[in-house]
Amino acid sequence: MSTEPQDVDLIKPEAKFELTKARVNDIETALPTYKSHLLCDAQGNYPAELKSTWEVKVVETEMKREGFSLWYRNPQQPGQSSLGIAYLSGEQYGIVRPDFIFFATQGDGTVVADIVDPHSLHLADALPKLQGLALYAETHAKVYRRIESVAEAMGKLRVLDLTNEDVRKGVAVATDAVSLFNGGLARDY
Repeated sequence: MSTEPQDVDLIKPEAKFELTKARVNDIETALPTYKSHLLCDAQGNYPAELKSTWEVKVVETEMKREGFSLWYRNPQQPGQSSLGIAYLSGEQYGIVRPDFIFFATQGDGTVVADIVDPHSLHLADALPKLQGLALYAETHAKVYRRIESVAEAMGKLRVLDLTNEDVRKGVAVATDAVSLFNGGLARDY
């Protein structure tokens, strides 16, 4: 309730109700399940209706990375179990809730966290959200191994590594998000 964004600790939810079925025109279908989610059931499954093929691709790609341990679908509802990052759009603060946090175990046994946020570029707040993520990456560099924004550009998924100082500088002075993902600061995901 403050006028300026404040850091608060993120907590692991102990239990969370998740839908297991979707209903469209009176037809009920089971949601796909994924393994290795932080909140999986006793069989190791987590039901999720990923919003886009991008999200599916991100989860599949991250699960194949060396050291991958777990993933977390960041809730879009406010609360201490949802990572919310402030961004400024005009004179107003908003909150972007990155879609995913992935956890990996490194060779020395330490666990690291990565934020990966796929999102559309056509929305009016795409650049302010990206700028907010970049500022967060700058001030939280020691908390996360990677903070990446993923979007479709040039007919494929592209990524901006917001832990990279040159990328953050480019994001800070950009006039639109599309040019960032089409340009040399982004790489193929």
